[in-house]
Formats: sequence, C-alpha cells, structure tokens
Amino acid sequence: MNRTGWTTVVAGGLGLALLAWFVVASLLPAGPDRLPEPVTLKVAAGSELDDVLCAGGTSRAEESTGTPVRCEPSELVKRLKKETNVELRPEFIGTLEAADAIVADPDRYDAAWFASDDYLRLALAAKGTDDLTSSAPIMRSPVVLGVHHDVATRLGWTGDTPVSWEEIARRAADGELGFLMTSPASSNSGLSTLAGVATAFDAEPPLQSEDVGVVAEDVRQLFSGQLGRAASSGWLSDTFREKPSAYDAIFNYESELLALAKQVQDLDIVYPSDGTTEATYPLTLVDPEKQKAYEAAVAWLRTAEVQEELSATSGRRPGRASVAASPGVPDNDVKTLPLPDDLGTIDELIFTYFDEFAPKTRTTYLLDTSASMDEIKMNQLRRAFEGLAGDDTSISGQFKRFRKGERISVYTYADKARPLGSVVVRDQPERDQALDNLIDRVGELAGHGGTAYYDAIDAAYADLAASPEEGATTSIVLMTDGEQNGGQSYAQLMTTYESAYRDLGVPLYVVLVGEAATSDDASIDQLVGFAEHTGGREVVAEDAADLRKIFQEIRDYQ
Repeated sequence: MNRTGWTTVVAGGLGLALLAWFVVASLLPAGPDRLPEPVTLKVAAGSELDDVLCAGGTSRAEESTGTPVRCEPSELVKRLKKETNVELRPEFIGTLEAADAIVADPDRYDAAWFASDDYLRLALAAKGTDDLTSSAPIMRSPVVLGVHHDVATRLGWTGDTPVSWEEIARRAADGELGFLMTSPASSNSGLSTLAGVATAFDAEPPLQSEDVGVVAEDVRQLFSGQLGRAASSGWLSDTFREKPSAYDAIFNYESELLALAKQVQDLDIVYPSDGTTEATYPLTLVDPEKQKAYEAAVAWLRTAEVQEELSATSGRRPGRASVAASPGVPDNDVKTLPLPDDLGTIDELIFTYFDEFAPKTRTTYLLDTSASMDEIKMNQLRRAFEGLAGDDTSISGQFKRFRKGERISVYTYADKARPLGSVVVRDQPERDQALDNLIDRVGELAGHGGTAYYDAIDAAYADLAASPEEGATTSIVLMTDGEQNGGQSYAQLMTTYESAYRDLGVPLYVVLVGEAATSDDASIDQLVGFAEHTGGREVVAEDAADLRKIFQEIRDYQ
C-alpha cells in the first residue's frame, strides 16, 4: 500500500475513534473543568463544616484562641484540588464576624461557606458590599428539636404525632421543657430557631419588622424554657452530651442531632409540624475575580459522587434532590419556613430576643491588677468594657453589648481581691450613667502587687452564693496575664468549691492575656482545668488588643 493509502486508513480510523469518543462523552454526565493553573480560594467558613473541610475535624478547643481557626485539609479537599486545580483554604469564623471582616478588608476572603448566607448578604448589602454570588445548595439540614425519649413520651410527642411550634412553646412556658440553643448573634442554628418560631406565629410570613411586636408574647413563651446557649452548634452539642440529664431538649441542625444520638441514649428528633428553617450550605463568591475557580469548585461539589460522599461524611442531606441521602440520614419531607428578607427585621428580632426573650444574665468580672498589668493592658481592658457598653457599632459588636436588666459586678485582684462596683443595667447600655461610672473606675485602675486569682474566684462565688438570682444565667469571667503567686492554693479553692459552690452551677471563663497565654506554668494549667470543671473554658488573647473581641466572644455563652 502506498503512503497515501496508509494516510487515508489512519485518518479514517482516527476520525472513527474521535467520533466514538464524542458519542460516549456526550452520554456521560458533564464534570467540572480542571483549571489550567492552580487557584486558592480563601474561604470564611462556619465551624460546623470542619467535618468536611478538615482532616479529622477541627479541635473545638482551638476555637478558644479568639482568632480564626485553620486546619489540615481533608481528603475531600485534597481531591478537589487534584481534580479541579482549586484549593479551598478555610478560616473558621462566625457569620457576623465574617461580614465585619469583609466590609473592613474586601480582599481578606475570596468566598464564604456557611449554613446560610442570608444574613451575610443582607448585612453586606447594608454596608454597600452586595456583589456576591450564591451557589445552589451543597448540603441541606433542617433546624429541629432533639428530645430525650422519656420526655417525648411524657409530652405525647412520640410516633407520628404532629408537634407544632405553639405546642413546643406552651410546654416550655409551663416548665415542662428546658432546652439549649445557640446564640442567634453568632450561630445560624440559633438565628434559625428564633426566626422559625417567630415566623410560625406570624399570620402572613415572611416576618416584617412591624410583626415582631405582634408575635412577641407567643415567642416569649418558648424562650422561658431556655436553659443555656453557646457560640456554635458543636459546643452546644458538647454541653448537652456532657450533662444530658440537665436538659430536656436541644435545638440544633438535624445532622448535629444525628451525631449526638450516637452518644446520648434515646434521643428523639422532633420536626415542628408547621415548618422550620433549613440550612442549605451554599458556597458564596466574594471576589468576582475568582469566578472560574468558584464555578469549578461548586460544579465538583455538586457532582453525584461527591454529594453522596458529603452526605455520608456529614450526616446532612444532599444538596441535589436527585441524589439519595446516605443510609441513616432522614429523607422525610420537611416543610421549610422563610427567614425574614429584610436586615432591619432580623436585627430587631435579635435585639428583642436579648432584651425581652432570653434569660436575664448576671456576670461577675475578675480583673487582674497585678504589677505586670501595664498601662497598655489597662487601656485595652477599658476599651473592652466600652465595647460591651455599646461603643462597638460593628455588625457583630452590636449584639454583644450589655443588656437591659443585666447585673454586672467587677472585682479587682492583686495580692487581695477587692470589689470595684456592681450595677444593674436599667437603660440601653450606652445611656446608662451608673454603667458609665463603673467603666470609668475600670479605666482608672493601675497595676501593682502579686497575683492571687484563687482568692478572687472564691470571693466571686461567695458573693453569688450569698445572693443568688433565680432564673438568671450566671457566670464569672476572670482575666489574668500571669501565674498565681499569692493567696490560697488551688487545692484550698477546689475543696471550698466542692463543698459550697458546686451546686450553684456557675461556669468560670478564663481569659489568658499576654504571657499567661503562652505560659507552661502548672498554675495556669490548674486554673484552666478548674474552669473546665465548672463548665466554663479558657479563651486566649495573646495580644491585649484582642481583649475587646475576647470579651465579646464570651457573651455568646452568657
């Protein structure tokens, strides 16, 4: 055969091969394109997404650093990078804090991934930043109620019995249902619970600003049964798991409750019959210049194979309705309620929750005034209190202020513990003169002497034991920048606590500043251990400038 003949045969064979490839490719589902060059997406992410973004999950103890948490990438994130050339680099941060960060520095994040981006979009639009793109749902998980089976049986909520929001609220108001919920100022599950019950009582949803007062009395009934809250869904589940007998129920994502049911015996899930809100976990584009990388990541995450893997890994429902949920993940129909579509309505609802619905709070602050507390630290301490009094007008700061009706007591300690003052906030905090006077006294403090923080803790608990406030959410916040070097010992305090204070159920939160944050001294370890023993935790502020943010973070647990 001559060369021309061979060429004809080869060309014809190649043409048939290409045609066959085209036919086969056209019959296969389209997959995301691989980008020619690697692209990194800096993602502001909700902490509950650690189960899909992090290798082994993020240690929730790391959240106590007061800075956004990063983690080693999960196998799913590594595969995404390998198959699309797009790397997701998450920082775990609250939705409102993310909104503040994006407004202050638009280049900080390329994308955001939260349970919902509704509030983020509304808050940024109000600040003039509304150039966001939302994906279709990546995963879905309704916000529902987990109830101990014996409680559900007592209330008649077993089997297919429909349970309405009105029924849940009435049982809470009658003292038959005590529950946990995350803070609506920091967590989507808490905001969704609040918005869900308000919308259920609204005659013509979506809820509008003028409707908040109309539904207030009905909503107040529900929150008369709230026994505690936390900053994140994960921490809330941890609290319930550690003391299951202390609570009847917990509002959380369905996926969190499925995981909790594996650790807490006989936990039933109740779906409000008149509807609830649903997290859809959209991936949200912040930087338009990363559009192609964003589209490639979303396309990959929504492929059937990855949807099945996400459901199996996280216990959430697939974002795509055509993909079956993993075994063990419910697939029942859930009526969904809309979140308010107006920022003013949501903000008013959150403010009303803290001022009228939530249990009143009582907080005792123990402030280190030892010699190591220099002028810079003292100034930052004053700024922290001014922020809580309403000076911080940021998106997140506005909800972390002191609240009307809250009792605030302040002790200082160096060689000895001394009361500085106590007030009950009678008005909005920025207009309360007594609170202003107390903050002025904080601003006049100067450092001297040693560090006797166990004496200060003893004094605070003794005061609370002598004058308890029934129904108030009570806590102690201790700030220190150094090790214990005076006063009673850890063993002495522990003995007194077990005999006289344990039954108060008052948690201690420890703020470690500067050198105390990095110290390996045994006294710091003992202090942190004591805080955890009381049901509290440590929060680290390596720089005194972080004190304002840290004090605000603790508010989510109060």
